[in-house]
Parts: sequence; structure tokens; C-alpha cells
Amino acid sequence: MHILQGGAPKCGNFWLYQIIQAILQRTGQPHQSFIQRHAIYQLAKDWDLNYPSQASIDVLDITDLQYSYRISSIFRMPVEDIEDYVRQTNHVWTHSPICKRSGELLNLFDKKVYIIRDPRDRAISAAKYYCSDYMLKYYPQEIRDPQQYLAQHFDALLQEWVWHVFDHLRLRQEYNLHITLYEAFLLDFRQELNHLLAYLGLELDERQQEELEVAMSFATLKQKNPKHLKKGQAGYWMEQLTPEQVERAQVIAGPLLRYLNYPTSAGGPMTYAPTLADVDFEELKQEIIASQQPLYA
Repeated sequence: MHILQGGAPKCGNFWLYQIIQAILQRTGQPHQSFIQRHAIYQLAKDWDLNYPSQASIDVLDITDLQYSYRISSIFRMPVEDIEDYVRQTNHVWTHSPICKRSGELLNLFDKKVYIIRDPRDRAISAAKYYCSDYMLKYYPQEIRDPQQYLAQHFDALLQEWVWHVFDHLRLRQEYNLHITLYEAFLLDFRQELNHLLAYLGLELDERQQEELEVAMSFATLKQKNPKHLKKGQAGYWMEQLTPEQVERAQVIAGPLLRYLNYPTSAGGPMTYAPTLADVDFEELKQEIIASQQPLYA
């Protein structure tokens, strides 16, 4: 089985990777890794990375012009033969948005899992990450305060999320993508785990599921990866965003927020869509564009 997992940055991708790896291990699936057989891996294990296992993960970047594999922000090389690359790994992580090469790549994987997170929480998390000591080491910038970064880049972070998510939702049925929500794992882990297991065609008994839930709890993972994991919560945008930012998020992402059943205003409970309704994506696209018109007036 070859699994491709995707998601916009800071949407719970690390958590999803750990969950899928735990499932594969507990169901006895054979382990394959391209990067762990690469000569660079022995050096990379000693690099100052963001979390201990980062060098061991097969990460792929996809653009219209090239596939490339990388280790964090430090090492990147072009993929010469994408079919050969996929044959050498059973679990690949990508942050890449949909592009001209995406259809070719998606057809090479048996299973495709895409994770979504409320874009307002995601924006706060991204601002903190881009101002972290780790990122500033490799991508120095003048802004070092997360609040300042969020204020300056809020629109861009929301726009990135909107079209990253929209394009994957649009292609969900055509390429048999499994869509999972960060909030679903956070608020009802066992149910979302069973949805994922059913999609992968794998089974875990009650005891194995209970053990996996404990192993994948935020407290457990944060203890092992303190630099990478911070909060493990949902809906904290309600307390941290300004009223103007909350309103701005509605302008930029309102139609997609409503489709995913995320809260549209602060003060209420955290909600999400447990199942995704069928929708005319061209109509949804036009709703998003119409909602964003005030940005360009």
C-alpha cells in the first residue's frame, strides 16, 4: 500500500503522519522509506531539526515544473523518476497545493489522505511557527513577534488555506481522497480513527485502538516533540483574534467555513462537519470569489 498524505502547513500534518504510521505498524504493514535508504539520511539524523524523527520522513514537493524530495528546510533534491520514487516508499507527506502534476501523482498512490484545520487556528499556529527559533535559524526575517507576523500576513495565510483546501475538496471524488479534519480527531478521536481505518481497508481491535489513542494523545506526542507541538486545541482563535480579524476571515473564507461547518463567530462551541455534503464546486468557487470582492474594491 502506498499512502500520500497532504494538507496546508500547520493543519495537523505531523499528527496525521504519526497516526498513519501507528496504524501501519500495528496492522503489520511492510515498512518502506526512500529517504531512510538515501546516503544523506545518516548525516541528517544528527542535524538540528524541528523534531527527532524529521529526517526519517519522506516529504515530497510538487510544482508544475518539478517533483523534489526534501528533509525539512535544509536539504532538497529533484526526483528523477517519480514512479520509481513511489515504489520505494509506502507513506509520503506533502504540503503542496494542487498543480498541473497533481493528477499524475495522485494516480500513483493507492490511498490519499488530506487533513483540514480551521484556518483561523491554523493562521495563529503558522505565525508562531514562522517566528520560532527553528524557522528563524534557516529563514531569518525582521519580524520575530508572532502577533506582528499574524497582523501583517493574516490575509495571505487565509488565502493560502482557502485555495489549498478548495482544490483538494474539488478533486475528492475524482481521485478518491479521504478528507479528515483536525478537529474531528481532537474531539472524537475514536470515530475519526475508524473512518480512516475503513478508508485504508485495515482493522484494529478495541484494545489496539485504545492503545493508539493514548499513544497519539497530544500530551504524549508533545513530551517527545516539544519544539514542534504547542497547544493541541481547537477554537482558540475565538480568544486570540481581534474582531476585525474575525470579520476579515469571514470575507476571505466564509463560504468554505460554512461548508465545513466551522463556527462563523466567536463565543459558541467548536463545530465541524462530520461528513462532507455533495456540492457544486463551481458554485462554491463563485461564492468564495464573490465573498472576497471587498478585498479588491
